[in-house]
Amino acid sequence: MPSKARDLSDIVSNLSGNAKKGLVVKDDGTELVFGDAGTSEFYGFKYVDTDSDGVKEDLQITTTNSGVDDISVANVDADLFDESFFASRNLTFTINANGDLVVSV
Repeated sequence: MPSKARDLSDIVSNLSGNAKKGLVVKDDGTELVFGDAGTSEFYGFKYVDTDSDGVKEDLQITTTNSGVDDISVANVDADLFDESFFASRNLTFTINANGDLVVSV
């Protein structure tokens, strides 16, 4: 197992190659590595009528994909969100058996 001093030395030697990343401990707890710095994500929610019956039965979620995607409001009717917020990246959204929206980190 590498020493903590060696981990730190390896990290400092490659700072420019790891811009905008943070130091994290590997999942197995053995060393420090560069990882996600935990920046924010935009989440936009829109209720959608997917079967054209006049009832909005689905929830469409749009994100900035960890900053990779831009969100454009080119068509005001189609692109506005019913609800939106900024939060930590990598949130997972599911609907439970009661129909409640569940958010997991």
